[in-house]
Amino acid sequence: MTSMEFDQKILVIRFSSIGDIVLATSAIRTIRSSYPKAQITFLTLDEYVPLLEYHPDIDFLLSINRRSKLKELWDFSKYLRRKGFLQIFDLHNSLRSKIVTFHSNAPVYQMRKPRLKRAMLFYLHLDQFESEFSTRKMYHQHIGPIWNDGDPIPPTLLRLSRNEIKTSSKLLLSNGILDDFIALVPGAAWRQKQWSAQKYIDTLNQLNLPVVLIGGEKDKICQEINEGLNTSVNLAGKTSLREAMAILALAKNIIGSDTGLMHAAEALGKPVSMILGPTSVQTGAGVVLPQSVKIEKDLWCRPCSQNGSFPCYRKQQFCMDSIQPHNVIQSLT
Repeated sequence: MTSMEFDQKILVIRFSSIGDIVLATSAIRTIRSSYPKAQITFLTLDEYVPLLEYHPDIDFLLSINRRSKLKELWDFSKYLRRKGFLQIFDLHNSLRSKIVTFHSNAPVYQMRKPRLKRAMLFYLHLDQFESEFSTRKMYHQHIGPIWNDGDPIPPTLLRLSRNEIKTSSKLLLSNGILDDFIALVPGAAWRQKQWSAQKYIDTLNQLNLPVVLIGGEKDKICQEINEGLNTSVNLAGKTSLREAMAILALAKNIIGSDTGLMHAAEALGKPVSMILGPTSVQTGAGVVLPQSVKIEKDLWCRPCSQNGSFPCYRKQQFCMDSIQPHNVIQSLT
C-alpha cells in the first residue's frame, strides 16, 4: 500500500452500533495511513459520539439524531456538500447514508453487505464466506484503491484520557474494588445472545476474584448474577459509556457476550473471552486480538441470524446451553 500525501477533507460514515463502529476504526487507521495529512471527519449517531473521543486518527466528529426526519437528512446532505469533502467512505450503506451523501460531488466508496451469503447461511446453512472473512476485512475491501487484498488489516483502536482512567479507578475504590477484578458484560440486545445467569454465577465463584458487572439499565441479568456472586459490584446502568470503557481498561480479565463493549475492550488493548451463541464471525461477531478467545460450539444450526434476534427454532438453544463453566475458565488460563 503506497502512502498518498494529499491535503484533503475525508468523511467516514458509520451510524451504528457500538461494535460496528469500533470495528470501523480499523479501516480508519488504514485511511489515515494512506492520507496522513488529510482532515478526517467521522459521522455517526448522537449517542455514539463519546465512543470516538480522543481517537488519534479522527479530526472532527459529526452526528445526527437517530430520529431525524427525511427533510432533516436532506438538508444535512446539502450541509455536507458545503463542507467540501473530496472523498467519502460509507461504511454503513443504509438508506440514511445514501440520503446524507446524495448531494455530494465527491466519490463515495460504499460498503456492500454480504446479504445473499448471509441469507444462504441462515436459511440453507450453506457457508459461502471465505475462510478469512471478518467485518474488518469487509470494510477494507470497500475503501477503494488504498487497500489491496493481502495488505495488513490493523487492529481496532479507541483511546481514553488519563483523567478518565483516574476517575474510574476512584469509582472502583469507592465500591470496594482494591485490586485485580473481572469485568463482566453479560447483557445483550437479544436474550438469545446471553449465556445463563446461573452459569455465570457458577463460573465466577470458582475464579475467586471480585467481579464488576457492566451494562445498561435494561440488562436485568446483571442484577440476577450479582445476587449470586460472592464478591461483586453491579454498575449496570450506573456508568456513562466512557466510564464503562475505563473500567474495562482497568480489569484483569473481561468476560461477556457478543456485544459492543467487548469490541471496545479489545480496541483498548484488552483481551476478552467472548461467549458466542447464535452469531459468528460471518455476522460480525468474533475477536480481534490474538490473546482473545472465542468460546463457541461448532453446530450445524449456527449462526442463525445477523444479530441473534431470531428465537431459536430448536427445542433447546444448544449454541448457548452446550457451553459450560469450564470452557470459560479455560479461556482465562
